[in-house]
Amino acid sequence: MAAIPQDILDRIRALERQVRELSGRAQMRPALNRITNGRVTIAEGGSLEVLAPDGTGLFGVGQFGPFWNHPDGTPQQGVIMQREDGTTAFTIRASPSAQTGGAGTQAVSIWDRTGHIVLGDDTTSGRGIGSPALPMPFQPLPLGGESITSSSFQNCWFASVQAHNPVATVQLEFAAAPGSTCEVKVQYRLASESGWTDIDTDSVSAPSSATSPVYKTAWYTFSLDRAEFEQLVFVRIQARQKSGTDGVLCNCLGGYTRRTYAASDVPEPPTAAPGTFAARVAVDDGPGQGVEAPVQPPPFPAPVPFPEPEPAPPAPVAEPGLHPIDE
Repeated sequence: MAAIPQDILDRIRALERQVRELSGRAQMRPALNRITNGRVTIAEGGSLEVLAPDGTGLFGVGQFGPFWNHPDGTPQQGVIMQREDGTTAFTIRASPSAQTGGAGTQAVSIWDRTGHIVLGDDTTSGRGIGSPALPMPFQPLPLGGESITSSSFQNCWFASVQAHNPVATVQLEFAAAPGSTCEVKVQYRLASESGWTDIDTDSVSAPSSATSPVYKTAWYTFSLDRAEFEQLVFVRIQARQKSGTDGVLCNCLGGYTRRTYAASDVPEPPTAAPGTFAARVAVDDGPGQGVEAPVQPPPFPAPVPFPEPEPAPPAPVAEPGLHPIDE
């Protein structure tokens, strides 16, 4: 017959007491699917995913799959949020498509249900808004849309906008009467500069045998060089009758600013932060020729960086051997 310890009843009572204590502590502690204090760290290429009951991905953060690898082959780390129908709503990621920045540069983007970026930063230049494109309204000056017979350039159209996108595009329609040549010029400058930069010059001629004016329509695209984000910039359209006597015409059909499409679109960086926001007046500016002394809207305050989180204390090294569950 096996030997029975004399204190077997005491041992059973002690085990029952420990079971009751453990059960009570389990009721007081948070559930395993809840974090009430501290932080969770996912490292070494890990990721976190949230799925709808039907398996549709709703939220993901961490390392993306091989399709999203950077050009050098390294995995990309980012964020994606989807609607419950599976369409992308928000991303912080780079796309293999060059039209959305290329796989080397991440963009913060908000998407519509058909896969278009409706709001995002400009990935190629790293400055300003990529989408949407913004209108650039032009105002007529005295000779805008009127007959011009002068052989010197006359101010015709003027636009004043803040630089939110990095690139500007202007569409002109200009015409020459029979026997005349119309020459147009697109100019650009910062509000804080005193001299204009000639962007492009174009012309159209009408033969003397023509029975009506000859028209030309063209787009002119240029980077907003030297402009800091939200800095005021000016665009001016000039025209002249280069030859002939019957007059020429210049119309501005519209303009807008947009994102960069290639590295060649990236504007020159600002030479220095503008110290004053009052514009200087160019030599040929004045009443009726655009603006005389515009005021640059003040910039937003410089962003305050978030403080770096304190590093987590190192985990204690467990001693070898068996340990109670509480440790």
